[in-house]
Amino acid sequence: MSRIERLHPRLDQSLKGVFRMKMFRSALALSLMFAAGTALAAGHDPQTTKPASNTAQQVPVDHSKMKMDGAMPMDHGKMADAEFVKFDQNKDGKISKSEVPAKHAMTAHFGMLDADKDGSLSQAEFAKHHEM
Repeated sequence: MSRIERLHPRLDQSLKGVFRMKMFRSALALSLMFAAGTALAAGHDPQTTKPASNTAQQVPVDHSKMKMDGAMPMDHGKMADAEFVKFDQNKDGKISKSEVPAKHAMTAHFGMLDADKDGSLSQAEFAKHHEM
């Protein structure tokens, strides 16, 4: 008989219960860590993972050839020409930054579109705006 058992028999039983509870908690914690580690190690490999069957696949579409209930297909070249004429207020054949309305989306990209960096857009440079 151990010294603890001799001094207080119930104390020995309660220490065994505490020890068992600690062992149970440790085993549970290790099991959860193992399960989480396994799940993380499996990871997500986009090359081997296939999309769900209900996920739509994106297919490139040529919008210029679309016909929607009698609507005319859009000719982006003609649109660019018409917009160029509208912006070229002084009719010099080029568009300066001051001729573009301040809130127009092209204002932020004017420097990128001005390929020859002469401070104005030629009709060819302006057409690239419609290709973006």
